Amino acid sequence: MPIDTLKISGQDIVAAQDGKCTSAVELAAFLIIIFAFNILIVTTLLFWADVSISQYHIWISLVLSLGITRYIACSNRVWLLATAGFALAILVGGATLGWFYDFSGDGQWYHQPGIMGLAQGWNPFIAPQLEEWDVNFEQDLTNAAVYVQHYAKGPWIIAAVVHKTTGMLESTKIFNLLYMVAAYLVAVRYLGSVGLSSIWSQLLALAAAFNPVSIYQMMSSFVDGQVASLCTVLFVLSLGYFQKPRPRTLVLIAATVVLLANTKFTGLVYASLLGIGFTVIALMKRLATESGKYAGTGITSLLLAIFVAGYQPYVTTYLSKGNPFYPAVDRDEEAEIATEGQFDLWAPPEFLAMNRFEKMTRSLLAESSAATDMPRLKIPFSIAKQELYIFFNTEPRYGGFGPLFGSILLVILLVYALARKDMAGRAWNAGAALALLVILSVLPNPEAWWARLAPQFWLAPVILIAAMAVGASGWQRRAAGALVLLLLINSLIVAGLNWGRALEKNLAYRDQLQKLHSLSFAGPLEVKIDPRFQIVTEHRLRSDSITYQVVEKLACPDPYRFSYPNFPARAQAAACPSGSS
Repeated sequence: MPIDTLKISGQDIVAAQDGKCTSAVELAAFLIIIFAFNILIVTTLLFWADVSISQYHIWISLVLSLGITRYIACSNRVWLLATAGFALAILVGGATLGWFYDFSGDGQWYHQPGIMGLAQGWNPFIAPQLEEWDVNFEQDLTNAAVYVQHYAKGPWIIAAVVHKTTGMLESTKIFNLLYMVAAYLVAVRYLGSVGLSSIWSQLLALAAAFNPVSIYQMMSSFVDGQVASLCTVLFVLSLGYFQKPRPRTLVLIAATVVLLANTKFTGLVYASLLGIGFTVIALMKRLATESGKYAGTGITSLLLAIFVAGYQPYVTTYLSKGNPFYPAVDRDEEAEIATEGQFDLWAPPEFLAMNRFEKMTRSLLAESSAATDMPRLKIPFSIAKQELYIFFNTEPRYGGFGPLFGSILLVILLVYALARKDMAGRAWNAGAALALLVILSVLPNPEAWWARLAPQFWLAPVILIAAMAVGASGWQRRAAGALVLLLLINSLIVAGLNWGRALEKNLAYRDQLQKLHSLSFAGPLEVKIDPRFQIVTEHRLRSDSITYQVVEKLACPDPYRFSYPNFPARAQAAACPSGSS
């Protein structure tokens, strides 16, 4: 699918010809991205004015977003339809995700405390170091303070605004879902515009958006799933812009870049690499005017992302540490002590010593597992019982894209190579070039073997299947149909495992809370909490009106253990009734 030959089909539902009209599907995606962007920009601009987060931030951002989307909508009806869908997604998604507690280690250790600190009044632009705001909060964070102070804060800022407005910490995970919805909407709209049938567009868009990394981080405050969805949005919007250059597409690309760069350090790198790749491809296709505007938008949005929205941490960390990516890169003694050497414990030393291409290949073709041992290669399309358990958590390491992904990837590469003679040459070349762009975007990361650290790799097989759907016929197109179904089955397996386990944990935890209520009737509970999770655990106890006092040593011989991870043998907290001995 070369950029310069894609055509707008009758499936494109733009209803006006004056250049100011946007369809309902496109508008809903626009509303999601621009709403998140407005929350981030409004909040950071007010940070510059020494104004901390308040409940008014979300309403200012919402009014701006609704006004912008009304301006570009085809009609009141289209705008109301898109707005209603947006509102429904927020209400249903917020209620659903709000019911699920985040039991991930990092989520409770520093992601949610970071959100809570911002919601409680921390202004990192004025006080980059937590001790400048609240020394007690920093002490409560223990060794997580280095993360909270120096990591990118885009998702935390957006979540903190939601938390400040609603009072519900867990509902702040709503953008995990909204970004996936946006990825699906921009993909289904684009795929329809290149002439694919509705069923093909729906299946491929679902496959693109239903990234396993987004799936197993859905119920948590991890941000890699957001990186996956925003990379998908950026990739598809870039294709759409070179297909039909429109200012509003550039606006949405700019907003996506700002969000992506402030979601995670790697988000900044991936946004830059994808942008450079698309610019080069466009120049090769002699789209000089379009590539110039695209590159200009990318550079401007990166400057906005770093020096305005991302002033803290990018600028403040550079000024204090000499490296804007600290502590992920160029760690010093302080970072090593704080992180307890975990950066060196990702996988066996002999695996980490391999070159990045070999590590990635071995991981993709291995059984899904934690990286406690060397990766174990598997028979294609086999699923060992033990590899399913790894998808109960938020960060599978080897084989992190699902138990079938490596096998599907091998078959796709073989079928795509065999289809070279029979496919339309432009479609084959375009699919290969775009898939290669995605792969090249992850290789600068030496740890791209770990799915959550290079989540956009998931798009490579989706792109090849889409190219076959557009340019192939006969057995190749039927094979493409079977492969996209296998990708979706792979994602459904991951979703069933992860979401089922999350449901089980949450039901058990709610039973634990009821037990704690009963125990607290006689007086405040004595509670001992793992220091890493103390801030979040205390927040949950207070939110459930459970009276307690934290102690260093429990008095009762058989304390009641509760919460996760690793319940019950190594539960993060335990309680004794008041006055027990």
